[in-house]
Amino acid sequence: MKLSDMPKIENYEEKSKNISQKYEELKNCSSDELFTRLSKEIQMQKNNGTFDYNGILSSIEKMKAYLPKNTYENMIRIINSLK
Repeated sequence: MKLSDMPKIENYEEKSKNISQKYEELKNCSSDELFTRLSKEIQMQKNNGTFDYNGILSSIEKMKAYLPKNTYENMIRIINSLK
């Protein structure tokens, strides 16, 4: 597939900026802080009916080839604990 055949990402620059901002916000957090924030976000999504366990699991599976085995296993363990 040619680059010109790939679908365009709407608002690419804005999304990239948002990702950069979120990275800067979270980069110095401990793993406990990150897990607490994740748990709060998931609880909020469950309360709103927007939590998509299968969508998250699918995304993790798509990244599997690019992740160290230990990281992949930890991600699966975490997502399973959030069901």
